[in-house]
Amino acid sequence: MFSLILSSFCAANAQGLKMKLTEHTGNVESVAYSFDGKYLASGAWDGNIQLYTIDSFGNATLKTTLTGHLGAVTSLSFSKNGKYLVSASKDYSARLWNIDTPSKSKVFNIHAQPVTSAFIDAANKFITTSSLDGTVKVTNRFDGNTRNIEIGKPVNDVQLTPDGKYYLVAMKGNVIKQYDAGGRAEEVATFTGHADEVNAVEISPDGVFMASASSDKTIMIWDLSTGVSTKKLQGFEWKVTSLKYSADGKYIIGGCNNGTAKLFDVESGKSLSDFNALGKNVRDVAFSRSGKEVAVATHMDAEKLGAVIYESGVVSGNPPAVVVSKAKPKPKTKPGARPVSKPGAKKPGTK
Repeated sequence: MFSLILSSFCAANAQGLKMKLTEHTGNVESVAYSFDGKYLASGAWDGNIQLYTIDSFGNATLKTTLTGHLGAVTSLSFSKNGKYLVSASKDYSARLWNIDTPSKSKVFNIHAQPVTSAFIDAANKFITTSSLDGTVKVTNRFDGNTRNIEIGKPVNDVQLTPDGKYYLVAMKGNVIKQYDAGGRAEEVATFTGHADEVNAVEISPDGVFMASASSDKTIMIWDLSTGVSTKKLQGFEWKVTSLKYSADGKYIIGGCNNGTAKLFDVESGKSLSDFNALGKNVRDVAFSRSGKEVAVATHMDAEKLGAVIYESGVVSGNPPAVVVSKAKPKPKTKPGARPVSKPGAKKPGTK
């Protein structure tokens, strides 16, 4: 039975501490809310995934423990319809879990090094994974056929635009690359501007912007149609490890290695709140569907470990309509997106 700390028991806590979950035996690495707001999942170094149901007040109750991974669970993502959960692990595998029959999972052993992120597409057909082996793989969950995208460097994160047209890939180094998701998965642009490693990327719900978290202590927001950075969110004291948009795209939560998660208003770029009542190294963050709660995966010194849930102090509206991506980012000078030259291409005016 899980233990919790309710905010009513700690009224003096300015960070809005709501609950501390305690079912893990290892530090927590990943958290995710389902899109319908019914579930919360946390993954940890114990190799387990704790699946919780969420009531109308935002409180979490343990539903079941998902076991099978042999290493830390590095990433969690629910399907759009809430029926599936996808997990990535340092055991070089990804798994697909059916929420209705959680005791069974489909295993994808397709990488040669730890898997850093994994998710399923809107049609619930393809599993996309990224790995430190320098590849992104797209696997048909029914027949197992896999399409390989060679990145050439260890990949920290990958995201797919909401219209399914492009992959955004954060690789080892300070750049993000954009690939066409169809056909030959060609590289179409490179985003530059960060001064250190890019640890995570997130695409706004409408598909117009991308946000990136970096070890340079910042989050940058990019216009995907132009490749230009439009805003820089600052105030972190150390590496920014993770980030998430709220459902309506108006807020961003970012996690930092110093144990603090920061909430930002996207339009103004202002920091609204810090969440650091518990923990010393934030590894992942997530917004509830309503936006009223944020879940934080953080390392801490304790015998009973688990994610921490805070009251955010904001409310998220409905997701905006998705804007269809442009065919290709417009050429821009640094800092921003550089279009990729085709082999043998000639400069204008040359013969």
